[in-house]
Amino acid sequence: MASASIPKEIPTVLQQRLDAQAKKCQELQYLIAQQESKIASMSESHSVLQWTFDRDSRYIIKYMRALAYKERDIRELDEKLLAVYDDCDNKNKDIASLKYNEEQYQEKIEDLRAELGLRAN
Repeated sequence: MASASIPKEIPTVLQQRLDAQAKKCQELQYLIAQQESKIASMSESHSVLQWTFDRDSRYIIKYMRALAYKERDIRELDEKLLAVYDDCDNKNKDIASLKYNEEQYQEKIEDLRAELGLRAN
C-alpha cells in the first residue's frame, strides 16, 4: 500500500483561506458592533423623542383644558351680559311707560286745573 501524501501547498492554501475567513469574520463583527451602536443610539434618541412627545402632549392637553374653561367662562359672561341688556331694555320700557303715565297725569292735572279755573271764574 502506498501511503498517500498531502502536498505541502494544500495546508498553506487552507491556512490562507482560514485566515481570509477569519479576517472577514472580524470585519463582520466590527460592522455588527457599529450597527448595534447605531441601534442603541437610535433607541436612546427614540426614548428622548418619546419623552418629549409625551411631555408636549401633556402640555397640549393642559392648555386645551384651560381654553375650554376660558370658553365656558366667556359663554357665562356673554349670558350675563345678555341678561343685563335684557334688564336694561325692560327698565327702559318701564321708564317709557312711567313717562307716558306722567304725561297722562299731567294732562289730567291740567284738565282738572282748567276745570277748577273755569269753576273759580
